[in-house]
Amino acid sequence: MKAGYAKRDVTPPIGLRLGGYAHRFGRSSQAVHDPLMVSAIHIGSYGEDVLLIHCDVLGVYRSFADNIKRAIQEKVGIGSSRIFLTTTHTHSGPETITPMWPNTFPYTSEEKRVLSQWEAFFAESIIEAAIEACEKSTPASIGFETALVPSMTYNRTYKNGVIDERMPFMLIKNRDFKIVLTNYCCHPVCNTDLGVSADYPGELYARMLGNGFEVFFTTGSAGDIDPVEKGRGFISKIGLSMQHALENALGDAVEPAHDEVNVQNRILRLKLRDPPFFSEARRKFLEQYELCRNRLDNQECVTSLLYADEEYEVAKEGKKSVETLIQTLTIGGEVVLISIPGELFVEFGLRMCEAACSMGYRSAIISTYSEDYIGYIPDKEAFEKGSYEARLARWSRVTPDAGDQIFQTVLDCLLSSRKSM
Repeated sequence: MKAGYAKRDVTPPIGLRLGGYAHRFGRSSQAVHDPLMVSAIHIGSYGEDVLLIHCDVLGVYRSFADNIKRAIQEKVGIGSSRIFLTTTHTHSGPETITPMWPNTFPYTSEEKRVLSQWEAFFAESIIEAAIEACEKSTPASIGFETALVPSMTYNRTYKNGVIDERMPFMLIKNRDFKIVLTNYCCHPVCNTDLGVSADYPGELYARMLGNGFEVFFTTGSAGDIDPVEKGRGFISKIGLSMQHALENALGDAVEPAHDEVNVQNRILRLKLRDPPFFSEARRKFLEQYELCRNRLDNQECVTSLLYADEEYEVAKEGKKSVETLIQTLTIGGEVVLISIPGELFVEFGLRMCEAACSMGYRSAIISTYSEDYIGYIPDKEAFEKGSYEARLARWSRVTPDAGDQIFQTVLDCLLSSRKSM
């Protein structure tokens, strides 16, 4: 096997809005707590090449990911179908998806200009890192294991609901780097102020780098999983716990019997819930805007305005379905990376891990917010309950059947990969 690694700092300038939290009310960032990074891992085995790309942003849409993959294919010759692009979903980076309250707090022309400039820089940095990772690829070894990070998360949708405290990882070493590709099931929402931050993954990067390890982080099936606390102090706490867990488990990493890679891709068309009628959504928004624009200290008013704004945006889009991408990467038939394009509930993630185990895979890493962003993927019970994640918004469009369709598509990928061995 050969492997190469490269990274770039893509921290935005102070003044860009931060995505993912409505309570910021469209205000601009005011500080930088820690850098946002993109990184790339090239893996070559038995004449097959794969690129893995990680980005510290809220998410990307498929059009962006596809453009990046085509550009990389032109530069290095690796087919788009063999490139994986994942995001950590930090809520303290630019609004790369679903800008909050776009009708209530529209971007100024200057804000649009600065964001567009940064997005071009962001895209170019990804491509540069991918090229460098390929150029630096040298003979390497790979191992995998799973650490545990307990008592850091809870299920915000179901009281006493299931969580996933596993921290599966791959350790990739060549002559230049020691890279830990790892995964944890927790929303990166610890940082709540107006500072740019990679959130708890950023704390892990810094801690592990101090000991000579680069970290390529993927967020697990955390659609309904939050940290038990928030704030900068908890970022340090969870980062330290993750560092200790990894360092205690790195020595136990097991090499696969062979390092042949297999990639499976499936295009999946999902039905979306019907959007509201445009005229009605517009009327409702204007009504709520007049009622609430000067009452943003009133939580009931804020919630009503937020969802009126969201329903107006959903009505403008008018989409009835979405075409998205599911991918899997298996190495040695023992470890599998499962790429999911949205906010998958942990209940589905655990089912996928169990199914992979039953097929003979020894480790499964579920990388969400990858290749695309289709919003929350709740289970049917969440729709029946009427939870936040199932309420109609740009981040919640799929039907109650979507999770099962994605699960079956993943199973098809895993079975096909197993048969090809």
